[in-house]
Amino acid sequence: MVVQTKLDTIYQMRQSGATLDQVGSRFGITREGVRQILTKHYGSTRIQNLLTTTELARLTDCGYSYIVKLKRRGVIQPAIVIGHCRTLWKPETIATIILYIARHGCPMCHGSVPSNRQVYCSRECYLEAHRYKNQPEEAKKQHNERVKRWLAKNPERARQILQRKQARKCLTI
Repeated sequence: MVVQTKLDTIYQMRQSGATLDQVGSRFGITREGVRQILTKHYGSTRIQNLLTTTELARLTDCGYSYIVKLKRRGVIQPAIVIGHCRTLWKPETIATIILYIARHGCPMCHGSVPSNRQVYCSRECYLEAHRYKNQPEEAKKQHNERVKRWLAKNPERARQILQRKQARKCLTI
């Protein structure tokens, strides 16, 4: 009867998010001993049906760093954070990430962004988005002259655009 109580305590500690080291130090056994006990009696050392960040990245076809970025932005929230770096996620997080990716696709073509890219779906979309930046100096000078002529012809419209730009800047601060 005492062994069953100890076994239940080990299992409950593990399910509440304790590491194998923490459980082992409580009972005076190694983490490998805890792993073997849990595997023998429960078939796994997993915490409930939570996913690691690596598993979540694989299931959503995203990179590990993309999952971390979504966490930093507050798009997804971990179920449990164990220690400094170990984060566990609920399976529902997969749907949240897939919906986020669908809504926040490539800014140029609105297609899905592959896991090996961060913002744009292809090099072509990146170049199109940064067309002005990649232009030769002569083309940039011609563009700036056209902008100056337009500003001179449309001062009221230019003032409205500037006000909207300043209002957006105040909202982001």
